[in-house]
Amino acid sequence: MKNDRQEKRRSWIHFSLLSSMFLLTLIIGVFIFSTGDSKFQSFTSAKTKAEIAYVPDVLLSESPTKFKDIQIITETSDHTTMPYAVNYPKTNFQNINKEISQFIASSKENYVEAVRLYTNANSKVDVVGEFLMTADISLHNNNYYSVILKNNTKINKANYDTTYQTYLFNKNSGELISFSQLLNNKVENLEVFAKHVRNQISTNYSKYFDKDKMTQLTEPKWENFNRFGVSDSHLVIYYNYNEIADPLAGTPNVIIPISFLNPILAEPFKSTTVSKETIIPVKPPTGKRIALTFDDGPHEKVTPQILKLLEKYDAKATFFVVGNRIAKNTKLVQEIHNSGHEIGNHTWNHPNLTSISSKQVSSQLKSTNDAIFTAIGEYPTVFRPPYGAKNKQVTDLVALPVVMWTIDTLDWKYRDQSKLLPMVKKSIHNNAIVLMHDIHQPTADGLESVLAYLQNEGYECVTVSELLENK
Repeated sequence: MKNDRQEKRRSWIHFSLLSSMFLLTLIIGVFIFSTGDSKFQSFTSAKTKAEIAYVPDVLLSESPTKFKDIQIITETSDHTTMPYAVNYPKTNFQNINKEISQFIASSKENYVEAVRLYTNANSKVDVVGEFLMTADISLHNNNYYSVILKNNTKINKANYDTTYQTYLFNKNSGELISFSQLLNNKVENLEVFAKHVRNQISTNYSKYFDKDKMTQLTEPKWENFNRFGVSDSHLVIYYNYNEIADPLAGTPNVIIPISFLNPILAEPFKSTTVSKETIIPVKPPTGKRIALTFDDGPHEKVTPQILKLLEKYDAKATFFVVGNRIAKNTKLVQEIHNSGHEIGNHTWNHPNLTSISSKQVSSQLKSTNDAIFTAIGEYPTVFRPPYGAKNKQVTDLVALPVVMWTIDTLDWKYRDQSKLLPMVKKSIHNNAIVLMHDIHQPTADGLESVLAYLQNEGYECVTVSELLENK
């Protein structure tokens, strides 16, 4: 009898333990699902192209854009009081996607908070929100994607808020480009730009803008212009709803032609279109122009020194590069190009073209053209034969302007920095084309004296193509 009671007691204890464990498991499961930790509530799981995924209240889809490396993700919810539609780009770069995801998360939080605040303030009214995020994508100079995300929040059909978020990034590397990079990191460029934006707002929104807000938000500070978009034709500065102007003005945007901004833009962002009017008036030409040319590079040590000196004196030059030196100096070739200098073809390995066959000449030209295109995305604009050696066979095969020189500094012969300036002075004339080589250290050492002399004499240093075009 005693054993029966003990057996029943043990069975009851086992049942109680099992019941408790089941109840605890059920509670944990409900908690995980309700907090969104369940794998069944993930809104960001990978989807194949055009695949549609259904999650409670949420529909996800993916669609192509005109850019093959960007897709648009659409996320919609038909929630009864807080429906939304979010359209955003998915790129090939994790850092860009992360930035966008963080913005989407904060935008949703702001939307929920806006509806909550409105509901608390209007407890006797049924409140229904609307949230729409749209994405606009442009390609600038075939190298940079500009993404504009626009958020519009409505409550009970009335506009509540409109905000912007923008991104500019290199389509090949994923590097985010700041506004300071756009203006070549120069404060003087920022000051000119800020003044122009202030004038535009004062003119276009004179009835609506808040003078104090506008003055504060157009001060020459980099952070004041972080919301910007760039296309091949225009740069746009975006302001949020009620940020600098009365709500009746909507969201004021300042739209400026890229060509108008050319004088203050960094080289990779300049327009190829020439504008008669620019943000900084172009100084009338003195009529004295000269083209500095550098052959046989690029050289990993000498060429960077020459580029720094050219930048110091605001001088442009033409670099006739040798094809077999490009692959190991790709970044240097890109720096030459991005600094506004011209790149010319100087053959693959510097042979005397008059002593080789037509087929070999063509190979020398094509290989170098292709190497230049691979490095900068553009083909060379001019050609110079090694040693200046050319004949009809050579010129008939070259589709580019064949550029010689009018002043030979003989830097290749003397290798003496003290002789560089005297050789230039000896033969200086308007529209001169000067031959130098960016593979000799003495050339870099003697270049500053030449640049200073030309500047003092009123010469403008231009590329060969610019010289020939206006000669």
